[in-house]
Amino acid sequence: MKSQMKSIRNQKNSLFSFSGIAAAVFILLFFSNVFAQPFILKSVDGSWLPMVAQSWTAKNGGVLVKVADGVKLYELRKEMLSKIPDLSIEILGNELFFPTTTINSLFESLKNIDLNVSETTAKRQTASGNSDMFVKKSGEISDKDEYIEASVENVAFDEKHERIVVSVKIQQRAKGGAFAKLYGKYRIEHLYKMKNGVVDPSNAENMAYLPLIFLKNGSRILFVPEKNESRVLTIKPDFKIK
Repeated sequence: MKSQMKSIRNQKNSLFSFSGIAAAVFILLFFSNVFAQPFILKSVDGSWLPMVAQSWTAKNGGVLVKVADGVKLYELRKEMLSKIPDLSIEILGNELFFPTTTINSLFESLKNIDLNVSETTAKRQTASGNSDMFVKKSGEISDKDEYIEASVENVAFDEKHERIVVSVKIQQRAKGGAFAKLYGKYRIEHLYKMKNGVVDPSNAENMAYLPLIFLKNGSRILFVPEKNESRVLTIKPDFKIK
C-alpha cells in the first residue's frame, strides 16, 4: 500500500498531496459495494480527481491507468465496454491501457460514467454502523421543511486543509427554518479528521460525511445548513443524495 501511495504521489497529473490521495483511496475502498463508482472526476480547477482510476500516464501513444486496489480488471473492462462499446481497452499486467488516445480526451469521455465495480464488503458494515451512530447521537434529525435541494456543479479536495469542497446551485429553497432564503450558488465544505495520513475510520463524524466523495456534476443533494459564511455552507449529517 505504501509503495502504491508513493507511486501515485509522484504522478504530475495528480491533484492531491500524499495525505490527500491516501484519504481519497481510503474513502473509495471504504464504500465499496455501496455505490456505483465513477471512473474519474474533474475538479473545479480542471484537474483530474482519482476515483476508480488512481494514477495514469501517457505511454506509447495511449494512456496507461492503474486502478484502485481490489478492483477486478476483467470485470472492470467488461463493465466499461458495456457503457462505451467503441472504447479500446487492453489489460497489461495490473493496469489498463487505452491505445491511440490522450489523457484529456480519454477522461472527458469517461468522467460521467458510473461503474458497478465489485470489491470487498468487509469494511462497508463498519462504515454504515458508524454513520447511523453519529446521526442518532446528534439529536438533530431535521424537519422536512428545512431541507434545501441543490444540484452539484463540481467536487474537489482542498489538499492543504484536508477538506472536501462541493460547488452547488440551489434549485429548491427550504420551506422553513433559519435558511429558507438561501438560493443560487454556494459551496459546501467539510473538514475530515486525519490520522496517520488517512481519514480516521474511528471518527463517527468522518463516516457520516464520507458519502460526499461520491457526489459528481449533476448529482442532487438534499441538506440542512448549520452555518452560512460568505456563501460557504456547513451542513448537518442527515443529508440525502439523489
